[in-house]
Amino acid sequence: MSYASDTMITEHGVLPIALGDNWAYALPTSDGIIMIDSGPDYDGAWETLSTQLEAANLDIRDVRYVVITHAHIDHCGLAFRWQAEGVTVAASELETQSFLHGRNIIGYQTQYVFEHMRRVGVPEERIAGFIASRERMRQAYRSGDNTGGGVRRERWPGLIRGTPFRPDLELSDGDEIRLGDRRVVLVSAPGHTPGNCVFHEPDSGVLFSGDQVIPGLNSNPGWHFDISVEPPERFRSLPAFAESLDKVEALNVKYLYPGHREQSDEVATEIERVRRHHRKRQGQLRDLLSEGPSSPYDLMSALFSRLPDQRLWQAMAEVTGHIDALVVRGEARERESDGLMRIELI
Repeated sequence: MSYASDTMITEHGVLPIALGDNWAYALPTSDGIIMIDSGPDYDGAWETLSTQLEAANLDIRDVRYVVITHAHIDHCGLAFRWQAEGVTVAASELETQSFLHGRNIIGYQTQYVFEHMRRVGVPEERIAGFIASRERMRQAYRSGDNTGGGVRRERWPGLIRGTPFRPDLELSDGDEIRLGDRRVVLVSAPGHTPGNCVFHEPDSGVLFSGDQVIPGLNSNPGWHFDISVEPPERFRSLPAFAESLDKVEALNVKYLYPGHREQSDEVATEIERVRRHHRKRQGQLRDLLSEGPSSPYDLMSALFSRLPDQRLWQAMAEVTGHIDALVVRGEARERESDGLMRIELI
């Protein structure tokens, strides 16, 4: 394979493109370019992306495919723009309904999140505090206050947007995108989102991992609800994430191009680091539950004693995920009485 000679293109024939806190990746081929993730949509993002391609002697007009790892708007925000340029956007068929929600990927299920918070014991005043913190963050973004009033660190040059779209190609596990002398394979990896995937390039031995494996970070399992059934069913994110991690490990990839942070050749080390974190958290929960049944909120409070309200959603999602892992393995069970869930060891 031959690529532009600019040294910004790596030994694997990949151009990493920095867009705020995110990486997108350009794969030049003999017949055009494959992009991994669309990039986030903020004022100036498209121009920044084009400039970085040009600096590597590549042309944005040569992009033929954009393949997307998952439906969070920092990874798929510019998908609609690529489609407007005539580029084929491809993604997992399991994520299509989420792409159609655009920036409301989290907001559309908020009512179910709050209902579940009440079931797991979160006091109303803390839910109110969480809602107030989210509104403060929105107001800070609207006003252009980059400090966010101390609410949130800026991760992008501006407010990121999410325009709903439908992929042109809806792919299944194992489907390939081929262009010129290169091919990337979609590997379904549910967990971070219900339809999350990664892309593997077998010929180079690299993995484009999105948020499945991020050097030095633990991907939050999140709360997701299937609203196609009644009552809406909560997706057990962390057990699915752990299975997907096993699947990724079995690929035996040699190099990692993640959606955030720096690229790495320590793939096995990063996977084991995530597993250690999971074992630690689940061990802490077992120790707490050995003292008797407890609500998920009380367990969360014991683990994160000084948690600000703005972090409530993420912390509850993490603790719930580790409870799910214990339940799925048959080490614990959930009991509900008078609308309140309690967890006990078996």
